[in-house]
Amino acid sequence: MYDYISGTLVSVDSDAITIDVNGVGFRILISKIDYTYTTHSSKKIWVEYVVREDSQTLYGFDKKEEREFFRLLQLVGGIGPKLALSLLGAQSSSEIAQAILEKNSKTLCSLPGVGKKLAERIIIELHERVEKAVASGLFHCSDATTHIQEALQALRTLGFSQMEAREALTETQKQFPEMTSVEQLIHHTLTKRK
Repeated sequence: MYDYISGTLVSVDSDAITIDVNGVGFRILISKIDYTYTTHSSKKIWVEYVVREDSQTLYGFDKKEEREFFRLLQLVGGIGPKLALSLLGAQSSSEIAQAILEKNSKTLCSLPGVGKKLAERIIIELHERVEKAVASGLFHCSDATTHIQEALQALRTLGFSQMEAREALTETQKQFPEMTSVEQLIHHTLTKRK
């Protein structure tokens, strides 16, 4: 219904901001308070409008990428909008995406409200979606994860199944952890396969 709200920032609370748009104040819950927010300044916030039986809430994000990740997190059973917002308040979307891609349940368990079972569910249910989103450029991760994703994509086009490519790359990374070139990863993975 709403994509973003742009107007004058009139108040900053501990978990929300209020933006005035032509005399109407929109209270928007946000994941992190950016203390550089200045009241009475112009502000554009990407929003997600969530309607529940007992509430209508606007959740806001500085970046469109964060909002898309907020939506993605809610696809996991047990994660609603409040927990998704809390997760994005604890770590950036790129850090969470990286943890999912690396299947790092320890990092996910360090987030508020995430136990071992939920961390495993996040990895199982979102790994493929995050992989596709990173490959298409929708989400960004660190350079280390990006080169691994590029190598994975290349191996897939060379005929590896998703699972074969992932296992082969994992093995190559264990042997050569310092390797950061996509070409080197592919070369060593292919030579090991022979």
